[in-house]
Amino acid sequence: MNKILILILLILFSGCATKNKAFFNINAGDSKASVIDKLGYPEDRQFNGKHEAIQYCTTGTSFGVSTFDVVWLYDGKVTGVNSYNLHGAGMCSGHFESVKWEDAPNQTIEVRQR
Repeated sequence: MNKILILILLILFSGCATKNKAFFNINAGDSKASVIDKLGYPEDRQFNGKHEAIQYCTTGTSFGVSTFDVVWLYDGKVTGVNSYNLHGAGMCSGHFESVKWEDAPNQTIEVRQR
């Protein structure tokens, strides 16, 4: 009986970090559609003009800790990513932080001579 319980717990905990591992496959310049293909639909979405921040949450990353991954987009393209942790958040819903737009990664504007 104990072996079955341990096996079930291992399967559950290994599934918790899957989304978090895929987060490391996000690259600058990726499209929003590519992000959704890799991570699934975001659990939180905030936008300001052409700027957008989508957030994902992974529970069980450590005892009592939830990891929130933020993907920053400008005009539908990834400009950066970051993460933050909350202790004792339990379930993810209702614990997403409001993004601070001043923390958004700088965008690069290319200027070409004609």
